[in-house]
Amino acid sequence: MSVELEAKFSQLNPRILGSRLAVASVASVVAASLMTGCGIRNKIDKVLPDQRLEYKHQREAGENLELPPDLTAASFDDALDIPPASGITTYSEYTGTRERRQRVAGSGEVLPSVAGVEMERSGDKRWLQIDQSPQLVWPQVVAFWRQQGILLVEQEPSIGVMKTDWIENRAEVRRDIVTKMFRTVVDGLYSTSTRDQYRVRIDAGPRPGTTEVYLTHRAMEERLVRNTLGEEASTVWEPAPSDPGKEGAMLRRLMLSLGVSEQQAQRMLAQQGSSAPTRSAQLVQSGGGALVIAEPYRQAWRQVGLALDRSGFAVEDRNRSEGVFYVRYDDPNRSQGKKKGLGSRLAFWKNNNKDLGVEQYQVRLNEAQGQTRVTIHDSNGNPDTSPTAGRILSLLSEEMR
Repeated sequence: MSVELEAKFSQLNPRILGSRLAVASVASVVAASLMTGCGIRNKIDKVLPDQRLEYKHQREAGENLELPPDLTAASFDDALDIPPASGITTYSEYTGTRERRQRVAGSGEVLPSVAGVEMERSGDKRWLQIDQSPQLVWPQVVAFWRQQGILLVEQEPSIGVMKTDWIENRAEVRRDIVTKMFRTVVDGLYSTSTRDQYRVRIDAGPRPGTTEVYLTHRAMEERLVRNTLGEEASTVWEPAPSDPGKEGAMLRRLMLSLGVSEQQAQRMLAQQGSSAPTRSAQLVQSGGGALVIAEPYRQAWRQVGLALDRSGFAVEDRNRSEGVFYVRYDDPNRSQGKKKGLGSRLAFWKNNNKDLGVEQYQVRLNEAQGQTRVTIHDSNGNPDTSPTAGRILSLLSEEMR
């Protein structure tokens, strides 16, 4: 048993354990438990079934979701408030609805079950279509993250985007009997080499009073870096591929929080759908470079939006009627000399990123003859044919494959 314990300690988080004495102390406690615990392996496995997602509740999320200071101010509601088609609303109805949304978003209170929640598909892309306006859907999604105990580090109701903190999936920690015993004593002893982040984009639906909800996953992975002697000198965090399985699992949780039954959620996730596979986008060099999508404007707008979400672009604004996404992009080729530690690599949401020379670009869509052409423009709206613009198009193309 001592050999097995020694092997298990190779996974222990060194940031948590400050000395060998601490390791020895915990080992003695766990070893005592193992004396009587090895015979109940099967029972524990039954009581603690494996789950795909197991995110530890963040303390800030339980006490204060770190909502923007102006969340309960008029600016939050004005960003989402859309007058009804009739144009007739009494002041009491307006203020009553506004106060209810503020209470739900700030406290985690859940609104009654939402009618008309459906999952739409286009190839391998999935999103929710809800028979409610964006103003009503937004606070319910904020409340969902609070219920999950996950901190939101970005909330932009004016563009319908919210983003979670980088979080560790504890379900990816090895689940053998020894690990379980250690985690029973101190769960933070073990750490994974990956972090997850989720982004939700809330957009107006195809019909008045409807909403489309897009949920995308991003990942970072810790990699060992060796020095010139071949020794493990440090670690760096690098982007990892998004996981459609995690997107589906979190989308299922969101549907359940909106009142969809477990059976309905599983059915919607499992169904193949009747949509044809999404046609790939093609990079062309004519006219200064562009991305040509063999889809009409509405479908292309959705594809570009999802590609921007998965690529991690900071979308500052968007104008659907004019076909423009306003984004910020930090070209890595221009900042190769800047070393980034763990905190800076993961803290993409920090405001000081805006002061590091990050360039602003416009991603423009134009439809012609049943297909859509995507081009990159500078902050002034002029066509951009620089290598950086070409890299942006390449990133979008990769995500649309």
